Amino acid sequence: MKLKFQKDDALRIMQHLQGIVGTKSMLPILSHIIMETSPRGVEMIASDLEIWISCSLPAEVAEAGASSIPGRRLFNIIKEMPGAGISLETGEDNVTRITCARSFFQLKGLPREEFPAAPDLKNAVAIKIRQAELKSLIKKTAYAISLDETRHFMNGLHLIFEEGELTAVATDGRRMAMAKTECVLPADFKKEIILPYKAVQELGRILEDDGECVIKLGDRQVAFEFPGILMISRLVEGRFPDYRQVIPQEQGTTLELPRLDFMQVVKRASLINDEKSNSVRFTFGNKLARISAVTPDVGEARDELQIDYDGEEIEIAFNPIFIIDVLKALDDEDKIKLQLINPESPGVFKTDGRFLCVLMPMKL
Repeated sequence: MKLKFQKDDALRIMQHLQGIVGTKSMLPILSHIIMETSPRGVEMIASDLEIWISCSLPAEVAEAGASSIPGRRLFNIIKEMPGAGISLETGEDNVTRITCARSFFQLKGLPREEFPAAPDLKNAVAIKIRQAELKSLIKKTAYAISLDETRHFMNGLHLIFEEGELTAVATDGRRMAMAKTECVLPADFKKEIILPYKAVQELGRILEDDGECVIKLGDRQVAFEFPGILMISRLVEGRFPDYRQVIPQEQGTTLELPRLDFMQVVKRASLINDEKSNSVRFTFGNKLARISAVTPDVGEARDELQIDYDGEEIEIAFNPIFIIDVLKALDDEDKIKLQLINPESPGVFKTDGRFLCVLMPMKL
């Protein structure tokens, strides 16, 4: 295989692969990137057996072929190359030679045949969605994914395709975030999957604000196809909890809060917290939101924010980190709604009916 490519093109593409390339894998081949020519040009491929990513590299191909190259080392070498144009050549000895200006590197690879093949998704159902919509769903929900491996069925993002909508749900047992967007689905089509946390992270890095994404739904895998990029992920097995059961049915009191100002006062109050005491008290009433925190052996914080609420006084306590996560995820909103029932019932953050986040309260 002989080819030439631009340094910036390779670095941009390899950024999508670095999170997948393993350094301590039981299979040495998984620490390698595959470079191979195809009718479309050159593909750069990485896998960790859970996720498989292929990216197209613009290149001048002088001789077709394939090579296995240590991924992290290749990335570091290309990053430090002194020029823009890079030449790469590999032979039957699984050795890759890389040159740029007066710099030369030689890397030993492994047989291409040892690398895992891409999962077969020939019978998958293909669905188109705007990248910006999918990116927004992930941003508004992924922070609530559980990292507790004892409940593996919560270690991912629950995606529900039904009735012309895609719904994303995540929960860790103390909070639950849900967001919806419209999408075109086949008639009477319904499918629910759990996308693993790592795949959610990688997908979040790939998604852009423009263009479309094709989602291909298989029985055990899902693929996300973009211009020049294909990501395939295994699905989490198991049944995701029924998120509807944790949404309070009672309306309670609804407050409208300025998102950015409210986030700032919560951040300030949380500065007094430590690992043992991570709770902030909220008192709403008399046109004010009063925020306070007390941490033994540390000190006390108090703050106020003017709001448009003059009803019966309401007190409740929340983990401030959870509130900040929600407010950061809603950076396109000027105001948000907070629905409260009583100090022992969950609070619900809402926007336009297509997003909500349920937060369990803490003891006052």
